[in-house]
Amino acid sequence: MIPNDLRYAFRILFKTPGFSLVAILTLALGIAASTAIFSVIDGVLLHPLPYPKSEEILTVTQTTRSTGISQEASSPANYLDWRAQNDVFSEMAAASGAQADITGGDQPERIRVTHTTANFFRLFQVHPLLGRTLLPSDDTLAGDHVVVLGAQLWARRYGSEKAIIGRELMLDGEPRTIVGVMPSNFSPDDYGEVWVPSPFGVPPNSLRLHQDPRLIRDSTYLDVWARLKHGVSLERAATQLNAISLRLQKQYPDSDNDTGIRLTPLHEDAIGSLRPVLLLLAAAVGALLLIGCVNVANLLLTRATLRSREISIRAALGASRARIVRQLLTESVVLAVLGGSLGVMLAGWAIPLLLSIGPPHLTAFKGIGLNGEVLVFSLAISVLTGILFGLAPALSASSATPAVALNQGERGTASSGHSRAILIALEVALSLVLLIGAGLLVRSFANLAAVDPGFRSDHLLIFNLGAPARWPAERQAAFYEQTLARLREMPGAKNVGAVSRLPLSGGNSARSFRIGGGKSDYDADIRIATPDYFKTLGIPLLRGRNFDAHDVKDAPLVAIINEAAARAFFPGEDPLGKVITNFGPNSISMQIVGVVGNVRHFALDRQPRPEIYQPLGQGMWPSVFVGIRTELEDPLVLLSNARKAVSSVDRNVPLGQPRTMQDFIDRSLQQRRFTVVLLAIFAGVALVLATVGLYGVISYSVAQRTRELGIRLALGAQRRDVLRLVVQEGMRFVALGIGAGLAGAFALTRLMKSLLYGVGTADPPTFAALTVVLGSVALIACLIPAFRATQVNPIEALRHE
Repeated sequence: MIPNDLRYAFRILFKTPGFSLVAILTLALGIAASTAIFSVIDGVLLHPLPYPKSEEILTVTQTTRSTGISQEASSPANYLDWRAQNDVFSEMAAASGAQADITGGDQPERIRVTHTTANFFRLFQVHPLLGRTLLPSDDTLAGDHVVVLGAQLWARRYGSEKAIIGRELMLDGEPRTIVGVMPSNFSPDDYGEVWVPSPFGVPPNSLRLHQDPRLIRDSTYLDVWARLKHGVSLERAATQLNAISLRLQKQYPDSDNDTGIRLTPLHEDAIGSLRPVLLLLAAAVGALLLIGCVNVANLLLTRATLRSREISIRAALGASRARIVRQLLTESVVLAVLGGSLGVMLAGWAIPLLLSIGPPHLTAFKGIGLNGEVLVFSLAISVLTGILFGLAPALSASSATPAVALNQGERGTASSGHSRAILIALEVALSLVLLIGAGLLVRSFANLAAVDPGFRSDHLLIFNLGAPARWPAERQAAFYEQTLARLREMPGAKNVGAVSRLPLSGGNSARSFRIGGGKSDYDADIRIATPDYFKTLGIPLLRGRNFDAHDVKDAPLVAIINEAAARAFFPGEDPLGKVITNFGPNSISMQIVGVVGNVRHFALDRQPRPEIYQPLGQGMWPSVFVGIRTELEDPLVLLSNARKAVSSVDRNVPLGQPRTMQDFIDRSLQQRRFTVVLLAIFAGVALVLATVGLYGVISYSVAQRTRELGIRLALGAQRRDVLRLVVQEGMRFVALGIGAGLAGAFALTRLMKSLLYGVGTADPPTFAALTVVLGSVALIACLIPAFRATQVNPIEALRHE
């Protein structure tokens, strides 16, 4: 019987092409959005990472025990103690990222390099595409100078040449032998362009290249991973590592005081803040799909009314109610599958668009796309959708007594009218929830975009520059001085400055210090800056003086602090002239000569931390961010001349990752923009669907009541009375939907708290404004058919039917 049902379903759909097209398109929109978002959820939340038994891999970070705040990195000596004293991990590896220059080819290139322990690859259990990975013998001072390439660099610089193994690569002026190439989905350290071994068995400190890093406890710069032994639980591992950290705290009270350890599953660490965003979007597309189902259900109820005579005749001829319901559900499922097929095609176009506007770390998940699981989900959601929106109309259409239905003809029943009205109320409620959610995110995004970052981002070109690490400090300082002087001479360059850690660039460095001869330890972020840095970025000097040409290596050591440091460390005092001691790797003292404004270094929604700036002449850094302020509309116009200026000092030093400062701000907002844009689109589509649905129901109601309205007019009713009657009928169910929607929004938006900035989850202006918007649109949708009802000719109406 099923083939007959299918043939009849297709015949009915082709018989009413307008109805079929509207229903299919409505469903396609909801299923396309659901499929696209599910593909991201499947690739990010549901799929394991591309490493064997990835659920056993953990990230290990030091924390401040008293606050529980992660330091986001670990010290080398602590890592070695953790590795030696635990019996819960089969492997424990460490890595440290840096910038390096590739030279010797047609074009020098600045790349990201990872200094890593040799067992790094063994921990992740990923085999190379070509050659080998690092060996324990590489992790020694006597080891060979080797390098493992990432797939992207191999393809970009060497054209994926198979005979690359054994070739020499000049990295920071040092020849290294290429021994392997890793696959493209291997990037656990967020660097992944090249990996080099650590000569001490642990990555070195970039500021203390000649110091044995195995002895360093006072500097946290290592990323650490561990793989659980088979059968060992995360809780047992955490308990043991916590005991180890307590022992180290007693053994090394100066460096490890208040230091704890945090273990985080690698998948959870990789997802980061994406989980609440994706769950919110999943809920939004679920609501959008439900609104689409309600709309199609209303269409089917209307069509069922028009087909009531046909259905009654079939019942009178002996068709059971179950047989009629099955036929009508078959028609619904066919509609849904056709809508789902179109939706999958739309999703195939939408997924790359989603990834292009999404946050950068979203693209690190390689399983996002129309794979088998996503297609099965799309088919399942199509069938379930067909049953969902088809069941109520099928039951309603099959419930009428044949004699009554034949007597009513195509006028329909009161129950079907009430069903349509209730469905409209549901549509309005869901639409309002989506609108309010989107409104809160839009307000939050506007608040965040209006935050003063503490610097001017306009007309500012930024690039990374590094003096080769093999150069002595004096030569590095001379290189930076000459290069910055050449850049200042460029046409269009107004100000030129450099800093070790640029705001919103993603990197940070912190140090412990003491004030004067005190014994209390404080913590602040350290920056190395040139005299013109603050002027170039537009960071205001609040008190004291800026760095100048006299602040060189042999001069008294000086420092500039930000306003947050002044308030935290010198409350109610003038910090100028105060001395900071025991700062950095060596016991040094610096006098505070100035106070500058705060900058939002990590993100626009994070409060500034205390910062201490040291002049580049007195503190060296392996690489700096150079900023060039110009009056030109597009700062990137200066890029060609900037390359020539740097090359004139040393032709083997390339520019790294050139972009505008505004680009850094835009990237910091990308995840929030992604969420806002998608939710606003979903809310807009929901509003349109609800409006169209309401208009359709009121129009149908007016058509069904033509005779009644004509009689009212014939008996003396005023046209404004008819208008009010029709509008009141529609707005009664709109009001019911708005009430339910406000209650739902009030309850559900509380789950969005972590995604909001500067706005509450029950923000009255947002709730009120969007309720008025929805109510106004609904009123217009009611007024159009209501006004048409006032134009009914009483004579023609009395002749109706």
